[in-house]
Amino acid sequence: MKYNQLLISALSLILISCTSNKKTDKVDWCDQTIRQQFLELKEIQTKGDWFKVYEVGENVYAIAEPYNFQEVISYLILGTEKALLFDSGMGLDSISTVVKELTNLPITVINSHTHYDHIGSNHEFDNILALNSDYTKNWAENGWNHELVKQEVTTEAFCLQMLPNTDTANYHVKPFAISEFIKDGHVIDLGQRKIEIISVPGHTPDAMALFDRESGYLWTGDTFYEATIWLFFDGTDLDAYEESIRRLAALSPILKKVFPAHNTPIAAPIRLKEFVEAFEQILNGNKKAKDAGEYGHPDDNTAVVFEFEHFSFLIRRDHLKQRGIIK
Repeated sequence: MKYNQLLISALSLILISCTSNKKTDKVDWCDQTIRQQFLELKEIQTKGDWFKVYEVGENVYAIAEPYNFQEVISYLILGTEKALLFDSGMGLDSISTVVKELTNLPITVINSHTHYDHIGSNHEFDNILALNSDYTKNWAENGWNHELVKQEVTTEAFCLQMLPNTDTANYHVKPFAISEFIKDGHVIDLGQRKIEIISVPGHTPDAMALFDRESGYLWTGDTFYEATIWLFFDGTDLDAYEESIRRLAALSPILKKVFPAHNTPIAAPIRLKEFVEAFEQILNGNKKAKDAGEYGHPDDNTAVVFEFEHFSFLIRRDHLKQRGIIK
């Protein structure tokens, strides 16, 4: 695969602490204090130790993985006839087991994008919808091999005590079968709940958001969250990303809750406008960048970081050079 080397380089950045909202490096992931926002939510008890489940909206559950530095969050959205699982996590433990504890409804899976930390348990499900892109097809057909994800199972990256039977020498993300290809604007009817698909390329070519217009809920995946946004991997497109975040921010007046895919499950809709304004500062050259090397990355020529109050952006230098933002 021609971009494996780039991916490995990008993955080597993941253990960097790029924002005050991200937990610091050299932490013990077995001894973490759950983020305050989770403590304010109703927790739903399940049998396993790895996942923690919280009620975050009307018939909406955040399925969090707080013992891995990714702190990824998947979401289970219930209608009266069907349920939708938005992302399936790291694949370090079985998310389908948790889902079955939460609902008996038939499950449809859709992914915010096909990075490994969002498709890890896709193979456990039979009904998976996806955008029709070469990027999506590649990761669905090939999965992510151990070489690409081995950093996820180091002692610095996750709590092995929570999953003592994990085969860290062979951890990988399995391929999965796509049941149906969908497009921007597609509507999933769950029974008295309709979920609209919004294509938001930029972070990846296949990035998407979910919109429940009636409830005023928006799920943003990795396009927006209150930590460090990664505009670094192969497939990143700053022009597309700018258009995508503007599209999401335009919805903010009618939103009640925003559900991101990492760290904390609920963000205020006003953050989307602040997010666009922050990104515009970068594109206009009005925000000073810091070398990624200041955060511990050995190659400070690869990427730079732009810090703001509630989030930051990690962006490859070559993307910024193409836009004339840096030399």
